[in-house]
Amino acid sequence: MKNEKGQSTIEFILTFSLSVGFIFLFLKMAMNYTNGYMVHHATYMAARAYLVNDQERQGADDNDARALEYAKQVFEDYMPEGLVRGVTQSSIKNSGIRTGALAIFTGIYADFTQTFSAGFIGGTGTIPFRSEAFLGREPTRNETFKQTCQVIKDIFTLSSCDVHVTLDDNGG
Repeated sequence: MKNEKGQSTIEFILTFSLSVGFIFLFLKMAMNYTNGYMVHHATYMAARAYLVNDQERQGADDNDARALEYAKQVFEDYMPEGLVRGVTQSSIKNSGIRTGALAIFTGIYADFTQTFSAGFIGGTGTIPFRSEAFLGREPTRNETFKQTCQVIKDIFTLSSCDVHVTLDDNGG
């Protein structure tokens, strides 16, 4: 207990540096969450654009390249330029979840990397993230026509759907 000069200064420096470190750590984590939300919103909007781009497609995979390009353009339009770095946008057609021949979900995903912390606490390594947006898929017009035709053939025992038949639903 002789020479305790400077003890309070050392305690202050240690607690102050630890407190400031935690503040920067949580600030960087909040920025990562914000970037993730922004990327996910852009991915969701691109998945919606991909899903509704059904301009007379003959099947689930026809004209898919055009729909994918449109989805990529929508993704780039919704991403704030220069705010989120390290985003590499990738696309896939379907999730692989199928019932019979029809895919249930369709959409895209975006891969991006972020540093975990500000650097002096937690390291400077990057962490890969993935934002997925798979939406319920509606059948294309041609798929709907084929399914309706099959039902009509089964009910009326027709050999083909070359006849023009209109189904009426009275809402009952």
